[in-house]
Amino acid sequence: MIKGWLYTENSSARKEAELFSDEQSFRLTSSESEPVSGSISELEISQRVGNIPRKITFPDRSLFETAENDAVDSLLSSSGHKSRHVGMLHIFESCWQWVAIALVATLAVGFSTVYWGMPYASKKIAYSMPVAVTAAISDQTLALLDKSILEESKLDPDKQNAIREHFKEKLLTLQNEGFEYELHFRDMPKIPNAFALPSGDIIITDRLVQLADSQEEIDSVLLHEIGHVVHRHGLQRVLHSSFVTFALVLASGDITAINSLAAAIPIFLLESHYSRENETESDVYAFEHMINAGIDPIYFSTIMDKMIKYSLVEDKVDDGNEPDHESSSKKNTSNEEVMKDKADAEEQFKYFSSHPLSQERIELAKKYSEKFSRQISR
Repeated sequence: MIKGWLYTENSSARKEAELFSDEQSFRLTSSESEPVSGSISELEISQRVGNIPRKITFPDRSLFETAENDAVDSLLSSSGHKSRHVGMLHIFESCWQWVAIALVATLAVGFSTVYWGMPYASKKIAYSMPVAVTAAISDQTLALLDKSILEESKLDPDKQNAIREHFKEKLLTLQNEGFEYELHFRDMPKIPNAFALPSGDIIITDRLVQLADSQEEIDSVLLHEIGHVVHRHGLQRVLHSSFVTFALVLASGDITAINSLAAAIPIFLLESHYSRENETESDVYAFEHMINAGIDPIYFSTIMDKMIKYSLVEDKVDDGNEPDHESSSKKNTSNEEVMKDKADAEEQFKYFSSHPLSQERIELAKKYSEKFSRQISR
């Protein structure tokens, strides 16, 4: 005998009931309903999952619910019912080894999705999106930067115009990817900085222009940023961060948070960092286009090296004056000390906010410089 509750068809009222069975037939009795009988093979019996009550559906669509799972399992086994095989979920939850395996598998799948799956999907989607789609993201990001971080440029307007004209005539003629590039000058006191937005807007700070001793050094920086645009690195960062946030929203069940996801997209672009692969890809893009434009890639190495040294002495620099880099370096640290402290400087200072300084990148620039020299000597 199995005790439980009976729900007749089209009714939510429950009645106490008892289910009797032998190997082939059943009989259901209730003080409030007529007895029901028939073949056990006609019954639909739910699988066992933990201690969740089992549901047995009769041919007339009435429902019997019981918490006596062991008794139901015994009925299934003795009658040879098609549902006699224990459900996989019950097997998993009944054995701690299976629970551990399931946990490890879940963590592995989750890690793989975030570490490999989402970046792969972000890259595919970024390359399939029209260039025009990135305009709104870039406009919002630049507006946010102007309100919070960036200040109006203090560079001489004639110098700005000269760099812009050179940018259009020398560098943009190398591009054929369909982006509409625009160079913006901004001031970030004491910070030599530059970065590209997905639409092709490139921001360069006064301090970086002041730090460069030649137009070629500025060109190397701008071509590196163009490389980020061409390879959709910024857009990939936005998509990946959005995927992660959306996954967390689904996991937490707070669907209302999706409403603020669009507003957070500019923040994703500002706070996330390029991967090492992204940086290398943009570096190679810059070096190859420098060679095509007749510019020695060594200039990228020299501007990065200056930025490392600048980070070591910037606290000594008066905010109101353009630094004398050579005298400051001699006064505060020797060349040997600079080389010794480069590793520490990389932790203290970040190139373009999201570009970690790296001796490897400098060495790569030198290798491409050697390639440039070989081509020139032919």
